[in-house]
Amino acid sequence: MPAEYPAQHVLLRPLGVAIVVGAVCYQVVLCLVNTHLFPASRAMVGLAEVMLMLACLPLLLPRLLPGVVILASLTGAALCLLALFRGGLDIKGFRDVLIPLWFFWLGRNVGDIRLADRVLKIVIGVVLVVGFYELFALESFTGFLDIFGYYVNIGNLQEITEYDRESRLQMNGIRPEDIGRTLLPWLLDNHRVSSVFLEPVSLGNLATLVVAWGLSKGRDENALMWLFVGAGLTMMVLADSRFALLSVSLLIIVRVAFRDWMLYLPAAMPFIVIGALVALGMFSNMGYSDSFIGRLVISGRALISFDVPMLMGADGGAWFPDQGYAHLLSSFGIVLVLGFWLTIWMMPVPDERAARFRCFAAIYISLILTVSGTSLFAMKTSALLWFLFGVILADPARLPVPRYLRSGWAGWSGVVTHRKEADA
Repeated sequence: MPAEYPAQHVLLRPLGVAIVVGAVCYQVVLCLVNTHLFPASRAMVGLAEVMLMLACLPLLLPRLLPGVVILASLTGAALCLLALFRGGLDIKGFRDVLIPLWFFWLGRNVGDIRLADRVLKIVIGVVLVVGFYELFALESFTGFLDIFGYYVNIGNLQEITEYDRESRLQMNGIRPEDIGRTLLPWLLDNHRVSSVFLEPVSLGNLATLVVAWGLSKGRDENALMWLFVGAGLTMMVLADSRFALLSVSLLIIVRVAFRDWMLYLPAAMPFIVIGALVALGMFSNMGYSDSFIGRLVISGRALISFDVPMLMGADGGAWFPDQGYAHLLSSFGIVLVLGFWLTIWMMPVPDERAARFRCFAAIYISLILTVSGTSLFAMKTSALLWFLFGVILADPARLPVPRYLRSGWAGWSGVVTHRKEADA
């Protein structure tokens, strides 16, 4: 019987890195194809996501996580049951659930904090290089990447407009003059950098996740903490992300003030936020506006409109594009949503670093659902979030290594950690 080694086997490290970086950057590759080769389509986006997930199999199959398998099975059964009430199967619902489970499984089997740091450094490097290129050479950037045309071709903008426009950025790539830039307006214009994400909202979300990962570090990793926090703040400014500004500010406060049992307090945050949204929707006379408060009011009014079938996820006609909590409850039902949330908090964490990251991830999830219905499930940031959450549990799988690779493994890894099992 061959000895067993951690899943971060030297031959599988590049695969894990490539998958996560690819999940972050795949949209920019499709946009390049759309701009220079042939029109992209929604089917191509789906195919790219499927290929990335299939590439995970060598790192997933060596250890089937019973909890993940059970949760995926129960979720699939629940969505099939809801399909009977809705009169049709929600394929997107399956996809939205599968991505977090899949990449959590990947991160759990890898279980290497140093590898996660390396992945995040590569992602940051790619994002910042492309982002500064977009900032300083916008005309050249949009010559390489027709972002607006790409989104029209894959169907994301057809319901809004199909006319040609001077800017080839996404619709939210430029702040309207009457709103203006929030961060460093005296230095930067109204252009919001999107980098490899093609739209600035996701860059702001990545900035929050990078800061969360950095702030989860202990005092013995101060250099890494400042590296990730600095990179996250830079991306936040480039994207002019008001969401990241609020989220990062709260994360810093929590990092300074919360210890031990207090790191479990964000478990109650979604319930507090929903209560606040409902109160805002009931008592505010404010109309819709493209502002943070305006979106909160609309989210609250959407929640007030819920009846029992919508709350249970049985109303197939409900659609809430920018109201995250309403979208989540109407898509999956309150039973599944509560089950997912409880699962996150019932998982044992190995140390305070992991407890801090779970706390920060919970704050990110609770806040992003106030202003967006789909960002939490976008693979380009969702894959990274759940991969990091799986890694932080520091419980790698053990993979059998063939006899002819063992000497090479010892030389490459530096430190060999293996089960003490004699060869048969």
